[in-house]
Amino acid sequence: MVLALTADTPDQHILTLSPEEITRFLVRPRREREQPEMALDSHLREVLARANDFVPSDSGALLLDDPRAKLAGRPSDRLTVIACFGPGAAHELGRRVSLAEGLAGHIYRQGQPMEGPGAVGVPVIVGQSICGVLLLRRQAPYSARDLELLRIFAAYISSSLQNAIDAIREREVARVDYLTGLYNDRFFHRRLREETERAERDGTALSLLFFDIDDFKRVNDTYGHLAGSRTLREIGHVIETWLPTGAIAARYGGDEFVIILPGADARRAWRFGEDLRQRIQSAALRPSDDSPPVVQVTCSIGAASYHEHVGPFGPPTRRQEVLLQLADKAMYEAKAAGKNRVVVATPED
Repeated sequence: MVLALTADTPDQHILTLSPEEITRFLVRPRREREQPEMALDSHLREVLARANDFVPSDSGALLLDDPRAKLAGRPSDRLTVIACFGPGAAHELGRRVSLAEGLAGHIYRQGQPMEGPGAVGVPVIVGQSICGVLLLRRQAPYSARDLELLRIFAAYISSSLQNAIDAIREREVARVDYLTGLYNDRFFHRRLREETERAERDGTALSLLFFDIDDFKRVNDTYGHLAGSRTLREIGHVIETWLPTGAIAARYGGDEFVIILPGADARRAWRFGEDLRQRIQSAALRPSDDSPPVVQVTCSIGAASYHEHVGPFGPPTRRQEVLLQLADKAMYEAKAAGKNRVVVATPED
């Protein structure tokens, strides 16, 4: 998980996800217009700091739903903590909360401010849609006035988030693959460059997964190309639901996908790949909206580690290419070994 630097408030240290990770939760439909760039992490720290000014609390969190599920016509089933402060904030950041449980889920489902034992929260609404929850906690009991102040503050949050959405929407549209909702290959190459530079500079682990769907042509031949496209979209949802915090998933082309895993060495990348392989194998995919879940597919995955497999020679762009090539080669080795498996690359000579 990537953490943005904290900002001091009079009593708290507020943590947020990185700007790139925050962006995932702010891609929401809006009219077309140009907006300036916005520092998302700083913006959300300011939101929580002001919330704490309105209603002083020991801890607090801003939780948002997954807009990509809504855009794909699926109900959102969880909230993610994208900014928080207070004791245990580092542990809470990035945590996924089921909408079926807890005060935050209840507030989201009901769309009303609520108070619980040691907690108070309000829904965050953008336009006509509930997109998340602001939740505050403290040992001292909250009053009816606190709840009313927080309800008033929620209007500021809605306006503030709408500004952030407007600011990033145009930029984000150019990054996303229209079919799967994952990132596109152009954005993938940019992030791969950034992550390899970081791995070089900081000496941190970095791995890459490269995979495609086994015998995908059979899906198109059996159900038609529209069903094949629907299947790819469903697989994109499986990947997005599984995706570890901080990882970057992209559709590379056709039925090929790539996932950047910052902080993961080869062994951990293999475990991630094996978990994803099993999830895709067990997923029941629907080739159309009115059909039963009858399509089941498998995938072959290649994994490569930047420090363990890529040689130290050549310019950085060359080493990035080698990392991708090694993961791609390992994927083809998985195909040759019988498909539906994960193969880890061997070091470059």
